[in-house]
Amino acid sequence: MTTGGPGRRMIVEVSTGAAWLLLLVGAGLRLWPGRQRVRGRSYRPLSPVEIGVLRAGDRGAAQVALVELHLLGAVSAGSGTVRRSANALPRGASAPARAQFTALYGKAHPRQLQGRKKVRAAIRAVTGPLEREQLRLSGGRLAAVRVLLLPVFTAAPVGAIGGHETPLALATALTADALAALLWVLPRSTPRGRGVLDGLRRENADTRHATEQQPDRLLLGVALFGGPVLRERLPVFVRDSGLLTRPKAGPGQRNEFQGQDYATETWNQALCS
Repeated sequence: MTTGGPGRRMIVEVSTGAAWLLLLVGAGLRLWPGRQRVRGRSYRPLSPVEIGVLRAGDRGAAQVALVELHLLGAVSAGSGTVRRSANALPRGASAPARAQFTALYGKAHPRQLQGRKKVRAAIRAVTGPLEREQLRLSGGRLAAVRVLLLPVFTAAPVGAIGGHETPLALATALTADALAALLWVLPRSTPRGRGVLDGLRRENADTRHATEQQPDRLLLGVALFGGPVLRERLPVFVRDSGLLTRPKAGPGQRNEFQGQDYATETWNQALCS
């Protein structure tokens, strides 16, 4: 390893030290559980759509709402799209399900439907209370964490330019970069929210085997476990609707859904498998 003068060495040390300080502050802000009690038996239960948010973010909520429409007989699927199969929704449908039904004209891929203004607004209305109860990271808090993490990614490059004195110094900077990357892609559910989700999964493990003759239990199973339950219990709807795929982009078109909620979805599918 090449060595530099005292000034260059100081730059490397200050850069690495500052990176670790920012990393620790960002991790504290990202992982702080909050002061409020976890929602428990004395609180109203979480709705399936709210549980879908904790599992896989906005996409999880949209998935649950669309399955709700399917179980109500309000939509049909074919060729990777969904369309209305009823003139009106039965009473009691969730707000995101009503929004998807209202926004569905003709046929659309589930992710295209999720991107429509009414649907996004309905899902935001669901996520707001979860953020206030510290079950989900708010947009402002997520932005603050990422602002803190951005300089951390410069630790290793600055050290490489300045010339690390030892392999340990290089490893320290690279470790900071790796941890920052992990914090960057973590799902937006807070540790508190993850704890609530894990508890509900333990209490309702039997919903993984619910059938369409048990629509409420099946919807809860989809909310809790996502892809595995969808593929096992609703294989025809999943295949015909394209629910777990991205929409096909036409010639010369960019797929605007590429990467949307991808890290959250991948993380939670791995946990559910």
